[in-house]
Amino acid sequence: MASYTQIGLKEAEDILKLYGREGILKMTPLSLGISNSNYRVDLAGESVLLKISNDKNQLQLAEEQAILLYLNQRAYPYSLKPFALISGELVYNYEPYFGVVYPFVDGIPPGPSDYTCKEVGAALATLHSIAHDHTKLNHLRPHENVGFGAYEILKYSETLSCPKDYREAFQYFFPDQLKDFLETPFEKGIIHGDLYYDNTLFNNNHLSAVLDFEQAGRGEYLLDLGISISGTCLEKGRVISPLVNSYLEGYEAIRPLSSTELKFLDHAVILGLLSISLWRIKRFKERDLNPLMENSYQDLLVRAMNYYQMKQLEK
Repeated sequence: MASYTQIGLKEAEDILKLYGREGILKMTPLSLGISNSNYRVDLAGESVLLKISNDKNQLQLAEEQAILLYLNQRAYPYSLKPFALISGELVYNYEPYFGVVYPFVDGIPPGPSDYTCKEVGAALATLHSIAHDHTKLNHLRPHENVGFGAYEILKYSETLSCPKDYREAFQYFFPDQLKDFLETPFEKGIIHGDLYYDNTLFNNNHLSAVLDFEQAGRGEYLLDLGISISGTCLEKGRVISPLVNSYLEGYEAIRPLSSTELKFLDHAVILGLLSISLWRIKRFKERDLNPLMENSYQDLLVRAMNYYQMKQLEK
C-alpha cells in the first residue's frame, strides 16, 4: 500500500540544493495522491512544487519529464516545465527518494460544470493541435507503456486474470471485439491519458494548468478525448450529454473532429472508462497499492453502463 512520504526541512533543503536553490521559508504538505507525495516549498524569491515518487520507477518518471520538456518546447501553454538539476538531469535522487521539482502554480481544481467542460475541452484540443517535430516525437514513449488503449483492453479481457465483471462488460459493449474500431486509422500525437477535470487547476475562473502527465505518451487523440470526457462531463457521477456538448464546444472551437472520429466517439468514451478501470485493477487489485480501493474499478464499469444506456435512449 502506498503511503505519504514525509520529509522534513533538512531533507527538502538538501534536495533543493541539487537545483542550486536555498533558503526555505516555509514547507507545506499537499494532497496525498497515489503516485506522488507533494510539497509546496516557499523560498525567498519563488515557490516550487517538490514531488516525491511513490509509485513510478525512475525510468517512467524520466520519460514523463521528457514529454513535459517537449511540450514546453512546442509552446503548449498548460503543462508545467520541470526544473533541471545543476547536473542537467530532470529527476533528482536523494537517499531513498527520487522525484521532480516544478514551479508552483496557483489555482484550485474545479468542480464539473458547463464552463469547466468547455475549458478542459479547449485545453485538450490545444494539446492535440500541436505542430509536432516528428524526429523528437518518435523518441518519446508510446501511451501503451503506461496506459491502456483499445487493443490492450481487448487482450486483457481475454486473460484468465481478468475479473469476470470486467470481461462481461467489455463483451456487452463491444460484441464485435472492437473489430471496426481497431481497423480504423485515427490521428495520433501526444496524449495526456488521464485528463479528468481534477487534473487541472483553475485561477480566476480560467484554466491555468494541466497536471499529472503520468499516463502521457504517443497515442490516438480520440482515445484521449474519450478518457477526458468520461472523467470530466459528470453530474452525480454520471456522464451526461449536456456537459459532453459543452466539452465538445470547447474542443471543436480549436480542433474540429473528423467524421470518422465523430462516428466512434461513443466507443471512445466507453473505452476511456474501461481504460481507467483497468488502470485501477492493475494498481489496486493486482498490486494491492491501496486495499480500500481494490474494487473501485467497478465504479467505472457502472459509469460506462449508464453512459451506454443513455446513448441508447437518445437514439
